[in-house]
Amino acid sequence: MDPPQIKFIDNNSLMVINKKGIMRQLYVPIKVQVLYDTKFLKKNSIVFVEEIQAHHQYKILYRITDNWWPYHLFSIAATF
Repeated sequence: MDPPQIKFIDNNSLMVINKKGIMRQLYVPIKVQVLYDTKFLKKNSIVFVEEIQAHHQYKILYRITDNWWPYHLFSIAATF
């Protein structure tokens, strides 16, 4: 299954489009699954995005427990 396409909306929400083309706006806190081990996060753990920010290099950053992370380290745990 292809991951949903994500488009940045504002600091408190994301617009997500699933494989069927259904669009939904998600508001923080957003539950996400960690895809890779990092110094602070373990793969497959579930964490909450507290804020969203546009970034010139990474496109979108998520704030999780006072740290900013690139969006591609996570999978959105929302189904619709």
